[in-house]
Amino acid sequence: MKYAKFAIFFSALTWLALSNAQAQNAPSSEDATTIASSKDKDSTSSKSFFNSDEWFFSWGYNKTHYSNSNINVSQPNLGNNFTVNGVQGHDEFTHLVCCSPDNLRLGRYLDDSKKLALDLSLDHTKFTSTVGQVAFVSGKNSGGVGNQVLSSDYFSYMLHNGLNHIMVNLDYRKPLLGGMDETSSLSFIGKLGTGIAVVHPYSVIDGNEYVMGKKTLTDALGFNNGWWRIVGTSTGVELGLRYVFMKPFYLEWTNKQIFTNMSNVPVYQGSASQNLRSNEIIFSVGYSFGGKP
Repeated sequence: MKYAKFAIFFSALTWLALSNAQAQNAPSSEDATTIASSKDKDSTSSKSFFNSDEWFFSWGYNKTHYSNSNINVSQPNLGNNFTVNGVQGHDEFTHLVCCSPDNLRLGRYLDDSKKLALDLSLDHTKFTSTVGQVAFVSGKNSGGVGNQVLSSDYFSYMLHNGLNHIMVNLDYRKPLLGGMDETSSLSFIGKLGTGIAVVHPYSVIDGNEYVMGKKTLTDALGFNNGWWRIVGTSTGVELGLRYVFMKPFYLEWTNKQIFTNMSNVPVYQGSASQNLRSNEIIFSVGYSFGGKP
């Protein structure tokens, strides 16, 4: 998983850096006086989408809680089409792993005030259905319907590596203490974003195990195949605080609500679909770079 995280963010960094360089290139001048007199006139017309040269990057971890959700399973070859209602799921976070973060952000401010920014985010969460719970199973299932104990053999459903959300976010900040991004300053931060849901599933249904195949460079990511599957969309709302403890380094604490719509999650001889609400508590360490000295 960590290789995919770095590949995504280094690709994004390269693309954004190239776009920045292109926006900053200007034809050479023949007359310094002409440039000085036309500076104000050209400043507006020549501005690109990003009017600030400052970027930021953060690295963090999360603890995630999930709402109960319905999981629909379709297995046409087995004659099964059923829904497991009100499934309880839990996170698998145990401890920090220094070289494999759960949350990555790469962004750039839209103007020099640094109140607005655009970022690309990766949230790596893990969803596991809780073994031993009782859930009502409706529809047609050869393994049994009605109230059922979700044992490890009857129904065990895991997005264990993981339930990944890749989003583009619009960020807003408001200073609360001190100047924006100065040492010992505190600001409110809000983010709204949307993107894709990418999962790596494992499941056992009616005793039939489903395991994803071996990961290869040519079969790492896809819609209908791949070690990671693009299975739907995620939309997130995130609120919290950013504290600059030593410029340009900062800490960020946020609470993020994510609404995910998933379909075509592979299971044995079929697929599953699920609508899920996640609540992430995120702690990150960040760094700002570029911009005016």
